[in-house]
Amino acid sequence: MKLFFAWLDRLTNILAILAGVYLVWIFLAIVFQVVARSVFLYGSSHIFTFIEYGLLYITMAGAPWLVREKGHVYIEILTAAVSEQVRLILSRAVVGLVILICVIITYYGIEVTIRAFVRDEMDMRSLDMPRWMLMISMPICFGLMSLQFLRFVIGPETLHSGEAGMHE
Repeated sequence: MKLFFAWLDRLTNILAILAGVYLVWIFLAIVFQVVARSVFLYGSSHIFTFIEYGLLYITMAGAPWLVREKGHVYIEILTAAVSEQVRLILSRAVVGLVILICVIITYYGIEVTIRAFVRDEMDMRSLDMPRWMLMISMPICFGLMSLQFLRFVIGPETLHSGEAGMHE
């Protein structure tokens, strides 16, 4: 199991790095677009399309890393009010429910992605792009999130600390 989670962590780190690189690219593209419109009086309409796509990719690629680092928003008011043993059970039950939701979204994401591929659906903007290329990030990353959440169910560490308030 350690080998599996080591592999999962490497893949999660690669996706998080790619999300960060894409975020930097978006920043530079916006600067370029502003300068090009100011100086040359025109820019590229494709840049906005890639920025829109990038927002989805960044969100999806960074989400498994956030799960691993406990960076998602969750509320600890209930887990802070119960005993340690109840907190462990409650935390694992909540994470189990979250895994179920991620698996359901993964399943439907795969279904939608395959359907878009088979039907050869296109997303038509300034640049025509196959719709499956947009959709593929969702089943992959929700699947990875479910695996990251799994470590809080079967591992020694739980998602909830039992301490109400902000922890940074």
